[in-house]
Amino acid sequence: MNMNKLGDMSMTAFGYSDSEVCVCFPCLPASQVLLVITVPFFFFNMAKFCLGFTYEVSCSNTIQNNPPQSNTTNIYPCEYGYEYLILSSMLWLCFLSLWIPALFGNCWRQCFCCLCDPIVLFGTIVDFVKRCCCEFGRINLCEIVWYSHCVVHLLLAVTGLVWLSDCDQTVSMTVWLTVLLSLGLDCLLAGSEIFHRVRLHLARRAAGTQERSEQSPLMYRSGAVV
Repeated sequence: MNMNKLGDMSMTAFGYSDSEVCVCFPCLPASQVLLVITVPFFFFNMAKFCLGFTYEVSCSNTIQNNPPQSNTTNIYPCEYGYEYLILSSMLWLCFLSLWIPALFGNCWRQCFCCLCDPIVLFGTIVDFVKRCCCEFGRINLCEIVWYSHCVVHLLLAVTGLVWLSDCDQTVSMTVWLTVLLSLGLDCLLAGSEIFHRVRLHLARRAAGTQERSEQSPLMYRSGAVV
Protein backbone atom coordinates (compact mmCIF):
# COMPACT_ATOMS: atom_id res chain seq x y z
CA MET A 1 0.00 0.00 0.00
CA ASN A 2 1.16 3.54 -0.69
CA MET A 3 2.85 4.96 2.41
CA ASN A 4 1.24 8.33 1.80
CA LYS A 5 -2.17 6.74 2.36
CA LEU A 6 -1.04 5.21 5.66
CA GLY A 7 0.36 8.55 6.75
CA ASP A 8 -2.83 10.39 5.83
CA MET A 9 -4.94 7.79 7.65
CA SER A 10 -2.84 8.25 10.78
CA MET A 11 -2.98 12.04 10.57
CA THR A 12 -6.76 11.93 10.08
CA ALA A 13 -7.10 9.64 13.09
CA PHE A 14 -5.28 12.20 15.23
CA GLY A 15 -7.06 15.18 13.62
CA TYR A 16 -3.94 16.66 12.01
CA SER A 17 -4.57 15.79 8.35
CA ASP A 18 -4.82 18.55 5.75
CA SER A 19 -8.44 17.56 5.18
CA GLU A 20 -9.15 18.15 8.88
CA VAL A 21 -8.29 21.85 8.76
CA CYS A 22 -11.37 24.01 9.27
CA VAL A 23 -11.22 27.63 8.13
CA CYS A 24 -14.09 28.80 10.34
CA PHE A 25 -12.93 26.98 13.51
CA PRO A 26 -9.19 26.31 13.12
CA CYS A 27 -8.89 25.17 16.73
CA LEU A 28 -11.08 22.10 16.05
CA PRO A 29 -10.78 19.27 13.51
CA ALA A 30 -13.17 19.63 10.61
CA SER A 31 -14.84 16.27 11.35
CA GLN A 32 -15.96 17.44 14.80
CA VAL A 33 -17.35 20.71 13.45
CA LEU A 34 -19.16 18.97 10.60
CA LEU A 35 -20.63 16.32 12.90
CA VAL A 36 -22.24 19.01 15.06
CA ILE A 37 -23.66 20.65 11.92
CA THR A 38 -24.80 17.60 9.97
CA VAL A 39 -26.80 15.85 12.70
CA PRO A 40 -29.43 18.62 13.09
CA PHE A 41 -29.21 19.22 9.33
CA PHE A 42 -30.24 15.58 8.80
CA PHE A 43 -33.41 16.04 10.85
CA PHE A 44 -34.11 19.34 9.08
CA ASN A 45 -34.05 17.51 5.76
CA MET A 46 -36.40 14.87 7.10
CA ALA A 47 -38.87 17.59 8.06
CA LYS A 48 -38.28 19.33 4.71
CA PHE A 49 -39.07 16.14 2.82
CA CYS A 50 -42.26 15.55 4.79
CA LEU A 51 -43.41 19.13 4.16
CA GLY A 52 -42.67 19.04 0.43
CA PHE A 53 -44.23 15.60 -0.01
CA THR A 54 -47.37 16.61 1.86
CA TYR A 55 -47.94 19.64 -0.36
CA GLU A 56 -46.93 17.83 -3.56
CA VAL A 57 -49.46 15.01 -3.17
CA SER A 58 -52.24 17.46 -2.32
CA CYS A 59 -51.74 19.97 -5.13
CA SER A 60 -53.44 20.06 -8.55
CA ASN A 61 -52.26 21.35 -11.92
CA THR A 62 -55.84 22.04 -13.06
CA ILE A 63 -56.93 24.26 -10.20
CA GLN A 64 -55.99 27.48 -12.02
CA ASN A 65 -58.23 26.58 -14.96
CA ASN A 66 -61.04 25.28 -12.76
CA PRO A 67 -61.03 27.17 -9.46
CA PRO A 68 -62.82 25.41 -6.60
CA GLN A 69 -66.35 26.50 -5.75
CA SER A 70 -65.78 26.19 -2.02
CA ASN A 71 -63.27 28.14 0.04
CA THR A 72 -62.86 25.23 2.42
CA THR A 73 -61.02 23.07 -0.09
CA ASN A 74 -57.43 22.00 0.65
CA ILE A 75 -56.48 21.76 -3.02
CA TYR A 76 -53.97 24.32 -4.29
CA PRO A 77 -51.81 24.78 -7.41
CA CYS A 78 -48.65 22.73 -7.80
CA GLU A 79 -45.43 24.70 -7.42
CA TYR A 80 -41.80 23.96 -8.20
CA GLY A 81 -40.96 24.77 -4.60
CA TYR A 82 -42.56 21.50 -3.45
CA GLU A 83 -40.46 19.52 -5.92
CA TYR A 84 -37.34 21.39 -4.84
CA LEU A 85 -37.95 20.51 -1.20
CA ILE A 86 -38.41 16.84 -2.06
CA LEU A 87 -35.44 16.50 -4.39
CA SER A 88 -33.03 18.49 -2.24
CA SER A 89 -33.95 16.60 0.93
CA MET A 90 -33.75 13.18 -0.76
CA LEU A 91 -30.24 13.89 -2.04
CA TRP A 92 -29.07 15.15 1.34
CA LEU A 93 -30.64 12.27 3.26
CA CYS A 94 -28.96 9.69 1.01
CA PHE A 95 -25.51 11.19 1.43
CA LEU A 96 -25.88 12.26 5.07
CA SER A 97 -26.80 8.68 6.00
CA LEU A 98 -23.28 7.70 4.93
CA TRP A 99 -21.43 10.90 5.82
CA ILE A 100 -22.56 11.17 9.45
CA PRO A 101 -21.28 7.67 10.44
CA ALA A 102 -17.98 8.47 8.69
CA LEU A 103 -17.67 11.74 10.60
CA PHE A 104 -18.58 10.00 13.84
CA GLY A 105 -15.88 7.38 13.19
CA ASN A 106 -13.28 10.11 12.59
CA CYS A 107 -14.31 11.99 15.73
CA TRP A 108 -14.23 8.84 17.83
CA ARG A 109 -10.77 7.93 16.56
CA GLN A 110 -9.54 11.44 17.28
CA CYS A 111 -10.76 11.20 20.87
CA PHE A 112 -10.08 7.51 21.57
CA CYS A 113 -7.35 6.40 19.17
CA CYS A 114 -7.00 2.80 20.32
CA LEU A 115 -7.49 -0.17 17.99
CA CYS A 116 -8.90 -2.23 20.87
CA ASP A 117 -12.02 -0.05 20.67
CA PRO A 118 -14.52 -1.66 18.21
CA ILE A 119 -15.63 1.71 16.79
CA VAL A 120 -12.02 2.75 16.18
CA LEU A 121 -11.24 -0.62 14.62
CA PHE A 122 -14.30 -0.55 12.37
CA GLY A 123 -13.63 3.05 11.31
CA THR A 124 -10.00 2.20 10.50
CA ILE A 125 -11.02 -0.83 8.42
CA VAL A 126 -13.61 1.22 6.50
CA ASP A 127 -11.06 3.98 5.88
CA PHE A 128 -8.50 1.40 4.76
CA VAL A 129 -10.91 -0.29 2.32
CA LYS A 130 -12.12 3.07 0.99
CA ARG A 131 -8.61 4.27 0.26
CA CYS A 132 -7.58 0.99 -1.38
CA CYS A 133 -10.71 0.54 -3.51
CA CYS A 134 -11.67 4.14 -4.33
CA GLU A 135 -8.33 5.90 -4.77
CA PHE A 136 -6.25 5.47 -7.91
CA GLY A 137 -3.30 7.82 -7.78
CA ARG A 138 -4.72 11.33 -7.62
CA ILE A 139 -8.20 10.15 -8.59
CA ASN A 140 -10.58 9.61 -5.68
CA LEU A 141 -13.94 8.19 -6.74
CA CYS A 142 -15.61 9.03 -3.42
CA GLU A 143 -14.58 12.67 -3.72
CA ILE A 144 -15.77 12.84 -7.34
CA VAL A 145 -19.21 11.59 -6.31
CA TRP A 146 -19.37 13.82 -3.22
CA TYR A 147 -18.34 17.07 -4.89
CA SER A 148 -20.57 16.34 -7.89
CA HIS A 149 -23.38 16.08 -5.34
CA CYS A 150 -22.38 19.45 -3.88
CA VAL A 151 -22.41 21.06 -7.34
CA VAL A 152 -25.88 19.63 -7.99
CA HIS A 153 -27.10 21.21 -4.76
CA LEU A 154 -25.74 24.58 -5.78
CA LEU A 155 -27.55 24.28 -9.11
CA LEU A 156 -30.74 23.28 -7.30
CA ALA A 157 -30.33 26.27 -5.01
CA VAL A 158 -30.16 28.57 -8.04
CA THR A 159 -33.37 27.12 -9.47
CA GLY A 160 -35.03 27.39 -6.07
CA LEU A 161 -33.96 31.01 -5.76
CA VAL A 162 -35.42 31.78 -9.19
CA TRP A 163 -38.72 30.21 -8.15
CA LEU A 164 -38.69 31.95 -4.79
CA SER A 165 -38.19 35.37 -6.36
CA ASP A 166 -41.24 34.91 -8.60
CA CYS A 167 -43.47 32.53 -6.68
CA ASP A 168 -47.22 32.92 -6.29
CA GLN A 169 -48.39 34.83 -3.25
CA THR A 170 -50.80 31.99 -2.49
CA VAL A 171 -47.89 29.76 -1.46
CA SER A 172 -47.95 28.86 2.21
CA MET A 173 -45.68 30.97 4.40
CA THR A 174 -44.35 27.74 5.94
CA VAL A 175 -43.26 26.49 2.51
CA TRP A 176 -41.79 29.89 1.59
CA LEU A 177 -39.71 30.11 4.75
CA THR A 178 -38.61 26.47 4.51
CA VAL A 179 -37.44 26.96 0.92
CA LEU A 180 -35.60 30.13 1.93
CA LEU A 181 -33.87 28.39 4.84
CA SER A 182 -33.07 25.40 2.66
CA LEU A 183 -31.49 27.62 0.00
CA GLY A 184 -29.25 29.24 2.59
CA LEU A 185 -28.17 25.93 4.14
CA ASP A 186 -27.60 24.27 0.77
CA CYS A 187 -25.37 27.11 -0.38
CA LEU A 188 -23.57 27.26 2.97
CA LEU A 189 -22.83 23.56 3.37
CA ALA A 190 -22.28 22.57 -0.27
CA GLY A 191 -20.41 25.79 -1.00
CA SER A 192 -18.15 25.41 2.04
CA GLU A 193 -17.30 21.84 1.04
CA ILE A 194 -16.23 22.96 -2.43
CA PHE A 195 -14.35 25.95 -0.97
CA HIS A 196 -12.42 23.75 1.47
CA ARG A 197 -11.59 21.27 -1.28
CA VAL A 198 -10.26 23.98 -3.61
CA ARG A 199 -8.29 25.49 -0.74
CA LEU A 200 -6.83 22.06 0.14
CA HIS A 201 -5.90 21.42 -3.50
CA LEU A 202 -4.13 24.76 -3.79
CA ALA A 203 -2.29 24.19 -0.50
CA ARG A 204 -1.09 20.74 -1.57
CA ARG A 205 -0.06 22.07 -4.96
CA ALA A 206 1.95 24.89 -3.35
CA ALA A 207 3.58 22.44 -0.92
CA GLY A 208 4.52 20.11 -3.79
CA THR A 209 6.05 22.99 -5.77
CA GLN A 210 8.06 24.14 -2.76
CA GLU A 211 9.29 20.61 -2.06
CA ARG A 212 10.45 20.15 -5.65
CA SER A 213 12.24 23.50 -5.59
CA GLU A 214 14.04 22.59 -2.36
CA GLN A 215 15.18 19.26 -3.81
CA SER A 216 16.36 20.79 -7.09
CA PRO A 217 20.10 20.27 -7.68
CA LEU A 218 20.39 23.47 -9.73
CA MET A 219 22.54 26.18 -8.22
CA TYR A 220 22.74 29.69 -9.52
CA ARG A 221 26.03 31.51 -9.31
CA SER A 222 26.61 34.93 -10.87
CA GLY A 223 23.57 34.54 -13.07
CA ALA A 224 24.82 31.23 -14.53
CA VAL A 225 23.54 27.74 -13.88
CA VAL A 226 26.20 25.45 -12.44
